[in-house]
Amino acid sequence: MKKLTHARKLYLDRRARRLHSHSCHRETLYREYGFRQTFQQKIVVRAPSRFRVREDDCRDEVHDFILEIEVSLRAGHSVVIDFAKTKEMHPCGTLVFLAHLDIWLHQYPLRITARYPEDEVVEQLLQHFGQLERLGLSPRKEITHERVRFWHYISGRTVDAATYRALTASVRGNIDHPQAALFADCLNEAVANAVNHAYKFETQDLPPREIRKWWMFSEPKNDKLFVAIYDCGVSIPQSLRRKPEWHDYATLRQFKDGRLIRSAITSERTSTKLVHRGKGLPEMLEFSAQLAEGGLSIWSRDGAWIYHAQTRRRETLNLRAPLRGTLVLWEIPFREERRHDFDNDLNS
Repeated sequence: MKKLTHARKLYLDRRARRLHSHSCHRETLYREYGFRQTFQQKIVVRAPSRFRVREDDCRDEVHDFILEIEVSLRAGHSVVIDFAKTKEMHPCGTLVFLAHLDIWLHQYPLRITARYPEDEVVEQLLQHFGQLERLGLSPRKEITHERVRFWHYISGRTVDAATYRALTASVRGNIDHPQAALFADCLNEAVANAVNHAYKFETQDLPPREIRKWWMFSEPKNDKLFVAIYDCGVSIPQSLRRKPEWHDYATLRQFKDGRLIRSAITSERTSTKLVHRGKGLPEMLEFSAQLAEGGLSIWSRDGAWIYHAQTRRRETLNLRAPLRGTLVLWEIPFREERRHDFDNDLNS
């Protein structure tokens, strides 16, 4: 038998180590995420039945769905998103998903497709936002459902009030607030907060620079205006823990994320000597404090903080499943005499 050369032995040793590493990687994916993978597979990922992040069970489902897609794409596979069993798409969970989809389609072009939903409203909604075509499916519905046609979806990388001017102009005279004109300023500051702070620190899980955006939904729902703003950047707790003026304050008290969010939004500068993560969220809270109904909530990493306008109650939550980035949810009531006319104003 021919004797192996030293160079050949080194090559075979390297090859064995590489194959062992790949095998261990596949087994780790199976143990941690519950599905086996071989390279260059087409992975079918079932979409959640409810896209919603304000409840633990639904947020767990959305979190696992996003994680499974990301693991598959990073491993080199193609993904087919199966919407067949999706029954509800709420603004909070839908906005988080669409932001991630925007990032995935940029990072992994031509590697994500989908299967049509069975639910009529879900299909209309995905078509209304232009997502079916992006996923390789032809639009086949007429957008008629009232739960769909009044949703508005925008995104951007900079602070440009013209992007959401139609919303602010229509709302100004319709919402039930003693200083309704401040709505536009608050919205602008919230977007500026995402642009200036969400991507300020470099971390491993940030999206590529060219897709570091903010995403926004608005929807007149019953007698209220619903606005959701999301960024996929550094969470509020992460951001605060990295700032020198916050580090000792947070570390010594061992605050959880919900408490950190509350402190960042509600603390008085004179008593804490701390700097807010921008003016946007505190201004939104100040505006919301004068509402008779509705409220404001901020969801980031492992925590959330909620203000209920009707009862003036403030609530701090610690989340079971983390939320990447920061999600702001805002509900503002319409004036009684304008509650049935606003839909037409916004879509005229």
